[in-house]
This record gives sequence, structure tokens and C-alpha cells, in this order.
Amino acid sequence: MRTLIIPAAALLMLAACASPKPAPTVAAPAATSAAAPTSAAAPTSAAAAPAPGKLTLALVKQQVEPAFAKDPDCPKGEWVTDPANIDAKYRANVSAFAEYDCHLTDGEMVPHRVAQAIFVTFKDPHALDDYDQNELGMVPSLVDGTTVVVIGAGLKTVDMRQTLRAIEKACECGHVT
Repeated sequence: MRTLIIPAAALLMLAACASPKPAPTVAAPAATSAAAPTSAAAPTSAAAAPAPGKLTLALVKQQVEPAFAKDPDCPKGEWVTDPANIDAKYRANVSAFAEYDCHLTDGEMVPHRVAQAIFVTFKDPHALDDYDQNELGMVPSLVDGTTVVVIGAGLKTVDMRQTLRAIEKACECGHVT
């Protein structure tokens, strides 16, 4: 089992150049009259889409995976959810953690690019503030409540800030710092 403990700021030192396209927004269905039949309602994909207004790992995956797969340094990737990958001083205050590692080929033992996206939900806002001040510094991030998303700078075709803004727009929540 591999364990990597890397401060977020150290992972985000390289510059990026292009941006991914944000996911299209879906308009709400038009209101219908009371006389419209309800038994023949068409199935919707709303159950598969994350709820607007909440930053979730599912929504981050939906935005990150297609954008990262287009980069030559990240044709394949995996989400690693081992909380041992976050610094021990924050681990007790984390309720959800995932990082996206990039691979060039299937079965690659060591990732080509480590932690190019980081998703962390803290148990309280003070823990998030501590992490933000001590680990992120000037690194752009998307914060929603006690959840933070960081995009790494190690991919040539992925712009950190634009990727975060696309996630922000898709979830209709949080703010990019």
C-alpha cells in the first residue's frame, strides 16, 4: 500500500495554460396545467446529477475527469480516498477526502502526477480555516461551507482557476478564492 503525505501548496507549483469547458446547465421543466397527466411523465436524469447548491465529490468528479483526461499528462486517473494522504494534523478533523492522481497507462504503480485535484470536507469551519491558512496560502481554491476543492497546476491544458470556476458554476455554490 502506498501512502503519500504532501502539503497541498507543494503540489500546486507549476503553471497551467488552457481551460476546460464548463458543463452545460439544464433548464428547469416548464410548469404544466393541472389537467396534464402525471402517470406518463418522462424519466429525468435529475437523480444522477448532484443537487445544485452543494459541493459534492460526485459533482467535482463530473467536472474534473473529462477535463483532465484531455491532458497528455493525465490520460488515465484514479480517485484515492485514503485519508492517510492528508497531513496528520488535519486528519482527525476530516469527514471526507479524495485526491485525483494521474496515470499515463493502466497499472502504473506510481502516479505520473499526484493529487491534481483535492476534495476535502472538514468537520468544522475552524479546521478548514486552519488548513486554508497553513497549507493553501495563495493557491486558488473553491470553498463551500466546510468543503474545499483545490486543482493542481501540473497539467499543461488545465487552468486551475477556470476549472474551479466551472465547478462553482455547476454546483451554484461556494466561492473561488
